[in-house]
Amino acid sequence: VQGNFMDLADFPGLKELGLRETSVTGDIRDIDEGDFPSLESLTLPKGVYGGKGYELQHISDAPGIAMAVNSFKKQRPSLLIESWHASLSEDSPDWYG
Repeated sequence: VQGNFMDLADFPGLKELGLRETSVTGDIRDIDEGDFPSLESLTLPKGVYGGKGYELQHISDAPGIAMAVNSFKKQRPSLLIESWHASLSEDSPDWYG
């Protein structure tokens, strides 16, 4: 599966969106209140801003992505977002390992 995950917002009856092992892209901040109205479970890959395992390019990006995910979760408190996390990319200039 490729493309922007928001292309699937045209399916209002979609209850589960599990795209973890795909190459879809996008940004969870693009989801409006009317998008995915029936969604109960969401798993997005790290290629999506706000997706599971998203790789930060700078440590200073952490608050922004955490606020985006938290804001989305507040809009939809019953939505299951399975074990979300982010990490600093090993290619980041902030990486020391």
